[in-house]
Amino acid sequence: MSFQSQVHLKQAPAVAGDFASNNPRVALLSGEGALVAGVDGVTVGRFAWTSNSVVSNVGSDKPQGFIHRENQALITSWLSERSNLIPKGLPVTIHVAGDFWAQTLTNATVGQKVYASLTTGEIKTDAPGVTVSGYIETDWKVASVASANELIKITTWGV
Repeated sequence: MSFQSQVHLKQAPAVAGDFASNNPRVALLSGEGALVAGVDGVTVGRFAWTSNSVVSNVGSDKPQGFIHRENQALITSWLSERSNLIPKGLPVTIHVAGDFWAQTLTNATVGQKVYASLTTGEIKTDAPGVTVSGYIETDWKVASVASANELIKITTWGV
């Protein structure tokens, strides 16, 4: 860990994967302990896919849902300061509806669609129906304005 080099005057609004409201949230229906992280683990605050009850941030069509931050990620790398990775074999809950905080790789405006990377589950935003290379359009929409690499609110409910 390095010595502190800056102080932020404003606290961050959230961490990727946090709930963004008290609106209803819907989890993917599965049996108790049925969904577990795959070989590479699952990153919180990103989209995920399932195959035979194994969850991954990699897919080929629309993702099953979004991974909420419920303190299930573990810091397993020696001397790491933080981690949002759920290690292989640990249980995972996938949310199919709700309001969440997520980090966007692009500038975001309210009403845009959310696109999920087919290789990492990361998020880009754009107009509905456009082709974003390496990404697939989800059922989620942008609910707050932000610049690239900042946190935005995403939702399945109306905007």
